[in-house]
Order: sequence, then C-alpha cells, then structure tokens
Amino acid sequence: MASPGLGFVRKPALNAATATTASGFVNVQGTQTVSVYLKSTGTTSSGVVTIETADFAQDQESLGYSGTWSAVTTVNASTFTGGAQTMVVLPAGAYSYVQVRVSTTIGGGGSVSAVVVAA
Repeated sequence: MASPGLGFVRKPALNAATATTASGFVNVQGTQTVSVYLKSTGTTSSGVVTIETADFAQDQESLGYSGTWSAVTTVNASTFTGGAQTMVVLPAGAYSYVQVRVSTTIGGGGSVSAVVVAA
C-alpha cells in the first residue's frame, strides 16, 4: 500500500558543520521529488558531504536507524565555497528517509549547512 504522502517537507539538516557528523533523518515517504540545499559559510576548500538514504519502519522513528545508510550522492565542499549555495536534486526513487552527512572533514576554515526539501 502506498504512503498517503507528506505534502511539502522542509527540514534543516546540518547547521555550520565542519567535523564528520550526520544530520538527523528526514522522513520523505510519499514525496515525488527530494532536493538538498547545501550552503557554505566562509571558505570550504576541502571536505565531502554525502547524501544518504535508509528504510525502516515508521514505528521505529523514535529509535532511528543504526545500520549503514546507502549513499545516494556526494558533493565536494570546494564546489560551493565562499557563501555559495548549491541544490542537489536526488535521482528519481522511492525514498523513505534521507540524511546529510559530512563524510570528510571540511577544510579551509568554513562550514556547511544543509536543508532537505521534498514535495
């Protein structure tokens, strides 16, 4: 049975992150398009942000998912440095949950923030 859909979802995922860390998960079940907006503050000369997905039962949301998430795509932080913003549209798919992770430490003295948007 298909999920009834969540309508529009906008959830901040990372805020001024520099060290390796993962955001909380974002439920995007029933949406058709998922995008992640990445924004730098200051110089981000190195580092990698990974956008990931996983599936687990909704009644387990309070526990989250402790396994290994599947990488959907990666973005080099140097490609959106100096206050720039980039939007990553995830490939078509039936995603359940997504998270944004700094998988390689951000270098250059800056930081990255992320917002997940789905509709």
